[in-house]
Amino acid sequence: MKNYLLIIIFIIVFSNVKAQAQIFIPTPPAIYIPQLDPVYMHIQNQVFQNMMRSASVDDARGERTNSAKTTTYSAGYTTFNPRRENYLPKLLAQSNKASAADQRQAEQFFNQLIVKYQQATPHHKMPKNDIAYAFLYFILTNYEVYYDLFPFPVEKDPRTKYARNESERAALLKEKSLLPTTVEEDEALYEKFREMLSAKPEVRKMTDADKQKVTETFAILSGIVNFSYEKAVKDGNDKLVEEVHLAAKQNLEGLLGISMEQVKKTLAGARLQ
Repeated sequence: MKNYLLIIIFIIVFSNVKAQAQIFIPTPPAIYIPQLDPVYMHIQNQVFQNMMRSASVDDARGERTNSAKTTTYSAGYTTFNPRRENYLPKLLAQSNKASAADQRQAEQFFNQLIVKYQQATPHHKMPKNDIAYAFLYFILTNYEVYYDLFPFPVEKDPRTKYARNESERAALLKEKSLLPTTVEEDEALYEKFREMLSAKPEVRKMTDADKQKVTETFAILSGIVNFSYEKAVKDGNDKLVEEVHLAAKQNLEGLLGISMEQVKKTLAGARLQ
């Protein structure tokens, strides 16, 4: 049975966001990109925990002698030469039966999500024209949304705002401080993704257009989850926060084939011991 990676988040998420905000948020239809199948299956066929171990994460956490050294990345099978115009925003916008004005707004919205992906500041050294980085971005965005790792004020933070007392709030904040990955850990995982995907024959056969579409897919998926989550938290919409949590959970578990608890243990287990 084919595994479809879809540009889709629950309709209810978008309905609720639209109801709460005076802003246009298009609902993307399901788009199937055939080139994603071998990549998707290859991710699941790898043991995610082993990928992290073999990426020398322990070394990245503090044993490097020069953590500030400049890293350069060469082109490879996972990188691509992007064309100037994005592929998916127009395709997604025009696939909805909407007015021309709404389609233009939708296309602009999707393009903005791709721009945000391209400007991801914690990872400014990593090439964004790389499906390996697109996977990393997708994983980390959904992980950070699901575990409420965004830097919101305590009174807004879904993780802490309902704490029964200061002691419980302090414990929740302590765990939150241990869950985020470091840039060094992200670089190590990115390198492992490059190595893993480059060894896959189907990936080697992908054209620049194929790889750009894969990258745009993950950028848009990640951006929608991120945008919806931030809007829900700022508006105090607990129901929508729960729904975006569920979307992030399904995104990660569907891609990696492991539970969210396993994802957490893989990305932050050493710090939580």
